[in-house]
Amino acid sequence: MKKRIKKPKSRPANIQEESQFTSRETPYGKMLDLSSEEKLELVESLTPREKETFCILLGGYSLKETAKQLNIGYSTANTYQTSIYKKLHVNSRAELIINYRDLCDIKEE
Repeated sequence: MKKRIKKPKSRPANIQEESQFTSRETPYGKMLDLSSEEKLELVESLTPREKETFCILLGGYSLKETAKQLNIGYSTANTYQTSIYKKLHVNSRAELIINYRDLCDIKEE
């Protein structure tokens, strides 16, 4: 029997660590201490399809409704949501909304 050594997964250099951002706790989750410009920069790092998903999620739609609007499967919408959460340093829909709702008007197209 051969032994396999698991190599630690390295993170790409361009991905910022969550610990670089300061935050404070609220009843709904953490509130990131970011300026509008910093938030916009993070949102701009999303792919075009993730940006579409982001706008729909900010509108308060469920994941099932989001998938239907984008004409994709539920699991694909869930994958986009997970990627968005990771890139924007949030852990829930509530955190996404409290941190990025001020960009809603900017991103509506």
